[in-house]
Amino acid sequence: MSGQKGTIVELNPIDALGWIELDEGGRVRFGGTAVKSFAVNPSVGTRVEVHGTAPGYKGVTKAVMVTPLVVAPAVTEDPKAEPSRAQQKTPWPTFVREHTRWSDAADTCVPCARKAPRPELPEHPLFAPWRRELCETAPTCVDLKVPHYLKPDSFDPGPGDCFAHGSVTWLDEPRWPSCGVCARPLEMCVQIAPAVLADFIPGGRGLAALFCFHCGVAMNSDPRVAYVRLVEPRHRVTGPEAWQSASSGWRRQSQRVTPASPASELPPASWCRYRSEITPETASSALFGFDTLELDGPFPKGFEPDQLEEVDVEYDDWLAQQRGGASWGGARLGGVAGWDQADATPSCTHGEMLHLLDYEGGQFLDGALHVFSCRERVCELTFVAEF
Repeated sequence: MSGQKGTIVELNPIDALGWIELDEGGRVRFGGTAVKSFAVNPSVGTRVEVHGTAPGYKGVTKAVMVTPLVVAPAVTEDPKAEPSRAQQKTPWPTFVREHTRWSDAADTCVPCARKAPRPELPEHPLFAPWRRELCETAPTCVDLKVPHYLKPDSFDPGPGDCFAHGSVTWLDEPRWPSCGVCARPLEMCVQIAPAVLADFIPGGRGLAALFCFHCGVAMNSDPRVAYVRLVEPRHRVTGPEAWQSASSGWRRQSQRVTPASPASELPPASWCRYRSEITPETASSALFGFDTLELDGPFPKGFEPDQLEEVDVEYDDWLAQQRGGASWGGARLGGVAGWDQADATPSCTHGEMLHLLDYEGGQFLDGALHVFSCRERVCELTFVAEF
């Protein structure tokens, strides 16, 4: 997998944000999640490769994934050697035969007890071999509408409410949680009522998520910088007064979060691309992955080969034609993780964990707080924060 070569020219070690100057010209921004492949944190002057870019905060171009630049030793070409497979084009019928499964999207998220209507997709000549699988395995999710911070829907939350922000939470114990690194009181993100969470994790408990934005940018998956727990909402807890006065005004008020009806969600091309590092054998990973894919005909009737030049756009435009799909309201229970920079799905002793919640709510810039559950529902919840 190759990308654009460049050099790190600026780096803030506190928030892990920096800039890369590309050899071919231009600069891209990067964050801590993008450089997770480094065994040791990079420094200014480090030579790197940028694998994919995307619009970031306020439209600034940011790197999706950054890896150390490895200079391969020179290899003397053997004139008798057979052409490598990477230099050959794969006929479309062969590709379809070798990639019988579209993706593992349904296996990556916590299932919902209430099944949503299956998505309805029009016919498409290129994606026809996997259309049935896509419709039948589309994960079910519940969109959570979080009020815009400039138009808060303020109220005093009870133990049976879903809400975000503010200085109130409902917990097992009457104590406001603090950061295990800097000891600052954590900032309230979102709380999901037991009745709403029950379709995903039954047992009479809700979900509370509080986060330390002082430490969490640099330590985005450290359990000490957040309180992400399943809780019985027995005690109404109020944040310390000193913390309340220091917080920005709109975060002082609790805001009602409104759950929508369950809906189906088909994973976009960007999710498939990030997932390609984990499941390269699936059709979606091969089509949208970071590696260049050379395909040749015969192609199905009605499809033009030049559409392969932007096959990810072709796919997302096709998904946009579905009816009754989920809509993003600031948070979501279930469905696939909406990765912004790279697939960083955590694991526990029972294997890769299942995605449970994405929450942005105006607090995580163009990223989100991704929450995961153990497949056996034995281990504690865990999280990965993207900014």
